[in-house]
Amino acid sequence: MEYIKVYSTKVPNAAITLDKMIQLAPAFSKISNSDIRRHFSKLLDRERLNFWDFGVRATAALKNGDSVSIICGSKCYSCQIIDIIKDPNGELGDLLGWARQFGAPWKNVCALTVKSTKLLSPTEIKQLLSNSRQLASSFYHHSPSQPPRKPEALSEGRVVELSLTTFERNPAARKSCLDHFGPQCYVCEFDFEKTYGELGKGFIHVHHITPLSHIRESYAVDPIKDLIPVCPNCHAMLHIRQGEPLTVPELKAIYYSKKA
Repeated sequence: MEYIKVYSTKVPNAAITLDKMIQLAPAFSKISNSDIRRHFSKLLDRERLNFWDFGVRATAALKNGDSVSIICGSKCYSCQIIDIIKDPNGELGDLLGWARQFGAPWKNVCALTVKSTKLLSPTEIKQLLSNSRQLASSFYHHSPSQPPRKPEALSEGRVVELSLTTFERNPAARKSCLDHFGPQCYVCEFDFEKTYGELGKGFIHVHHITPLSHIRESYAVDPIKDLIPVCPNCHAMLHIRQGEPLTVPELKAIYYSKKA
């Protein structure tokens, strides 16, 4: 689901936890509430995240994986919800450095990732909201209208030039990964050679457990800890959420729960 939260002016808290990410381990070490610590500990494998509180009524409509555009004045943050932490006493909001509004604590802290930011004109914001349904004060469910397709919109085959950003892969790292795990899918155990014979021998995708798009720099890859062989179907499912991939254990649990 897609939502929009609108603030008419810049919000000071945005500079603290939207314009920059929070290091999770140092923050975790300062949390005293056992329930918050237990909930927060599930996020520690991510190292860094952004945070926001959308308010009680807005948060009630959200769930993990939802997309939310946060508009502060003219700046729009495109985000994805990772987890929602209930914090009645506002300990986490205080720890994050948020100024309390009217002295009241922030009770519904959402861990999220900011996928992109951009500036919007008043006209663009108005157009965005015209395709949305208001759920609470300054909070909207975004459902863009779909114009009817004309027959010419279905044409294909025109040559289009694309400019792409891609990330270097090391063939030696792939080989070391397959030497260790074998060429079978680590999620569904599909073996291309067993199914297609010589045609499928050695064919398999290799998944980066931490996406290269998140690292965005050269680093020393560990073929055993950082890579895992998966079939194209499972590889596509790992990345289906765009921005925050499923973990291999999460997808494996989904696969076998459907087979049971």
